[in-house]
Amino acid sequence: MNFAVIGLGSFGIKRAKAIKSSKVAKLKTIFDLNNQSLEKAKEILSVQSYNLEKILGDKSIDVVCICTPNKFHKDLIIRSLNSGKHVFCEKPLARNFKEAEEIFEVSKKSKAILQIASNHRFFESVLFAKKLVDKGTIGEVLSFTGRIGHNGERLKDSWFWDKEISGGGTLLDNGCHLLDLSRFFVGNFISGNGIISNTYWKNISVEDTASGVFKTKDGKTASIFCSWRLLSGYFFFELNGSEGYINVDGRFDTHGGDKIFWSTKKDGKFYSEDFSHIKPNSYQLEIDNFVNNLKNGKPCSPNAKDALEVMRMIKFIYENN
Repeated sequence: MNFAVIGLGSFGIKRAKAIKSSKVAKLKTIFDLNNQSLEKAKEILSVQSYNLEKILGDKSIDVVCICTPNKFHKDLIIRSLNSGKHVFCEKPLARNFKEAEEIFEVSKKSKAILQIASNHRFFESVLFAKKLVDKGTIGEVLSFTGRIGHNGERLKDSWFWDKEISGGGTLLDNGCHLLDLSRFFVGNFISGNGIISNTYWKNISVEDTASGVFKTKDGKTASIFCSWRLLSGYFFFELNGSEGYINVDGRFDTHGGDKIFWSTKKDGKFYSEDFSHIKPNSYQLEIDNFVNNLKNGKPCSPNAKDALEVMRMIKFIYENN
């Protein structure tokens, strides 16, 4: 399948490299409004560039991969879907729930598929945890508890700090990974609340710290904490089940690891697997999974509905803070 990548910041380059390395996808073209970023990317990726109109009008392009700042997601997703292109869009779906709803309504009427990029689903430890859950190793998953963050100093004075462009702070940047994973393992949440705070950067328009708690219709729960004030990247979650538990210590930035630990009531023993020797490959696995699902007519996930529900959880926190 032929891809066009729009938005050539650090994540756009990572996505484009994953597409180029794929055996099932091909990087046909790239685009960015910033000419300096575009020229640099053309040199790095050795690929031609098209303008947006040419991308949307080229019938040989199957997928538009959107890696722009959040402000531009809605317009680019809708235009791409209306042009008959499948869309693979960097998280989050939009700046806010209202925009997300608009995108979702368009996606429902489109024959093209929209998937939101959530590469944490493709960490080796997370994939292993999903296998354990699907086998019933810990019984029914009853709760999810997660923590994620990094040193937000690297985002200083970038568009991430501008609410008009980003829509929010750490929740939309890294918290959405935990929210997606909580739904992935537990189910759909119907209520929630939380807090947002500026614990370090007092004079920016978005939060640098947030936490939330959520409940499903049948009483299962999730709690998450995310921050831009952790000195090194960190990613962790625990699943508590009716017959045991799983701890995932994920690879993130400079934090070592990508390990998993679990135990069950059945034998009371502790088990572990260490994936730190495996080169991180989540972007590649995610692209290949998306393309293979498209080719084989299988559901793509996280889809537009999944992404909308993550934005609803973020809305719960912002509105009940």
